[in-house]
Amino acid sequence: MKRKKYTNFYNSFKLLIISWLEKPSINRKITITLIILSFIASIVTFLVFSNSLPYVKSTPPIAITVLIIDVILLLFLCFKVLRRIIKIWSDRKKGYVGSKISTKFVLVFSLLALIPTLIVTIFSSLFFNLGMKTWFSNKILRVFEQSNIVADAYLNEHRENLRSDIIAISQEINKSFDVIFLDLNKLNEYINSQVSLRELTEVFIFKNNGALIAKAGFTISSTPDLITEGELISAENGEIIFTSKRSDRLRALIKLRAIKDSYLSIGKFVDPKIISQVNSVKVATKSYNEVLSKRKQIEINFYMVFILISLLILLIAILIALYFADNLISPISNLIRTSNLIKKGNLSAKVPQVSTKDEMGLLIKTFNQMTNTLKNQQNELKKRERNSAWSDIARRIAHEIKNPLTPIQLSAEYLKKKSTSKQYSEYADTIVKQVSSIEKMVDEFSKFARLPSPKFNKCDLNKLCKDLVIFHQNANPNIHFKLKSRKMVVANIDESQITMALNNIIKNSIESINEKYKKIKNFGHITIDIVNKSKIITIKINDNGIGLPNSNLKNKILEPYITTKKKGTGLGLAIVLKIIQEHNGNFNIANKKTNNGSTSLIELPKNI
Repeated sequence: MKRKKYTNFYNSFKLLIISWLEKPSINRKITITLIILSFIASIVTFLVFSNSLPYVKSTPPIAITVLIIDVILLLFLCFKVLRRIIKIWSDRKKGYVGSKISTKFVLVFSLLALIPTLIVTIFSSLFFNLGMKTWFSNKILRVFEQSNIVADAYLNEHRENLRSDIIAISQEINKSFDVIFLDLNKLNEYINSQVSLRELTEVFIFKNNGALIAKAGFTISSTPDLITEGELISAENGEIIFTSKRSDRLRALIKLRAIKDSYLSIGKFVDPKIISQVNSVKVATKSYNEVLSKRKQIEINFYMVFILISLLILLIAILIALYFADNLISPISNLIRTSNLIKKGNLSAKVPQVSTKDEMGLLIKTFNQMTNTLKNQQNELKKRERNSAWSDIARRIAHEIKNPLTPIQLSAEYLKKKSTSKQYSEYADTIVKQVSSIEKMVDEFSKFARLPSPKFNKCDLNKLCKDLVIFHQNANPNIHFKLKSRKMVVANIDESQITMALNNIIKNSIESINEKYKKIKNFGHITIDIVNKSKIITIKINDNGIGLPNSNLKNKILEPYITTKKKGTGLGLAIVLKIIQEHNGNFNIANKKTNNGSTSLIELPKNI
């Protein structure tokens, strides 16, 4: 059940998104483009300032460019949001339909977007500030300082030992050179003994031109590592110079006073891992101090970027919320406007149907069906009132006219019989014919005005129509009649009234065919088709006559006293409609699609 609920929500949300995107509004397309670009810009900004861009190294020009793009997008988003809010406020001031509920929806959606963004922004800032304080706390600073001190102490200790060793060796050579060390063999023996005694790695005595005088220790090189001119000059001034170019040992250089233009270089092995770690500590300490000096600037930059991204995300959320609110408000506003139109009497007003299949779509569909039902009921009521009025008029006309007709007809027939003048006899004959015509019209009036309530009985419609076809075929040999149904079709009807209704329709078809084919014989066709469905029975009568007129009378052809015939009373189809309505059925007449004749359709319920 829960899964189905989520599925329905997802489908509704998806349809809402699709309908929102499919609207061909230029303003809508611009808004969608802005939202997508702003979202992408937010991600790129984060990647740039976290130096996480793939294949690209973040540089100040790239960061500045990204920030400028962010600011431009932010301004556009601000413009769109403010423009929408101003429009809502203006509509509310003017009292437009739906403006009040629109304000409420927009306020709710904006708060739903604003509150989470503010909460995330505040807590992110607090965590960042807490992280900065942790990283730049006094404890961390002391750790770096102590590490640096330890590293310096380690190197200083080795350097001081090396300094002591080179001073002692140089002093001994300077002191005893003229007495003992003029013999190079003894000089070599001496420096070899010093290597063992002082645990040195190497000892060199060389000229400033690079010529080697003596050497001792564990080295494959015949000369010390490269010594620069600057280091020799510094040593010339009596300084002890540390000249190590390798990571696995320390070296010291001093000038020998006893030997002209000569120098003493000694070296001592040091574990390269320790040297590497010492250098790493120094580099880390230096980097930490650099970052520490820029702490305020880093915090300011972070807050600026974070606020910028937060504003972009906030405006994106508000803009999306505004347009989603529009999609919810628009159907409600349309519903209110249509209700006002219906209240004023316009039952043709319809609420535009929405594409979503949620409760709102169902409400609008039901509302439109209701208005359509009201309109049909109103039209039906008007027809019934009009028919009732015409029935009353017809009854009065029949009563007022029928009484004097009989004496007039009898008198005219008497004059015709007694008259010896041919001219007078013709006049009397004309009076008799016109009185007969008036009697027929009065009979029609009487039928329409005094149509009795139907008396329902089981009846075979197939047999009833077959009898009518035989009767009219004999009377109209020039017209071909065809009954498609051959099976028994039983319906609960008033046989005499349905016979009258079908007879009127067939007579109209006969007159229409005779009007169209005045001089051509055997071109008329009338087809009666009876279809027995599950709940209703349909009787369709097709002809190939002149059809209905194209004038406005076409829409009023079923109303009383509306006729297209020169001698018609306009009551035939009105009587048919009245009979079918009394049987709780439907009756309609229309031209064929080929515009070749007309089709009359009767729908009768099986059980009344």
